[in-house]
Amino acid sequence: MKNKNGEKFSQSIFSKSRKGQGLSVNAIILIVLGVIVMVLMILGFTLGWGTILPFLSTSNVNNVVTSCNTACSTSSQFDFCNLKRNLKADAVQLKDVTCNYLLNNQTKYGIQSCPNLLCDSVLLLKAQNQPVLNSRCTGNEGKTVQALVGDTLISIDCPLLT
Repeated sequence: MKNKNGEKFSQSIFSKSRKGQGLSVNAIILIVLGVIVMVLMILGFTLGWGTILPFLSTSNVNNVVTSCNTACSTSSQFDFCNLKRNLKADAVQLKDVTCNYLLNNQTKYGIQSCPNLLCDSVLLLKAQNQPVLNSRCTGNEGKTVQALVGDTLISIDCPLLT
C-alpha cells in the first residue's frame, strides 16, 4: 500500500496504534452478580430453599396439614399413619411425626380426622426414652409403637412372634 506521499509501507492487520476494547467495570460487576444469582437459583431448586435460605420460611404447618388431608382423601393409609414428616412452627420443630400422631397428640395444628382410615397397627405412647419404648413391644407384636422423645417421634416396628 502507499501513503499520501506515494511511499510504500506495510500494513498489519493488528495495528499497534489502536487500543483493544475492554469490558467496562460495570459489565464485569453485572456478570459476576449474574453468575452468583444463577448459582443460588440452581442450589435452591436442587437442594431446597429451606436448606439454602432457612430464614425465608419459619413455618410449614399449612403444607403438612394439606399433605395429611390429601392422604386422607386419597385413602393412603401409609401416608397418613406411617409417613414421617418434619413440622416447623414458629417456636416448635417436630421431627419424623406422622399425620396420625398430629391428629391424636398435637390437635392445635388442625389435622382433620380421617374416619375412612384406621391406624390400628400403630400404637401411640407417652415415653421419656427409647428403652421404655422398646419394652412396649411385648403384647404388641406386628404393630408399630410410636412415642415423642424430645422433639422426634420414635417409631419401633415390633416383630411378629414365630
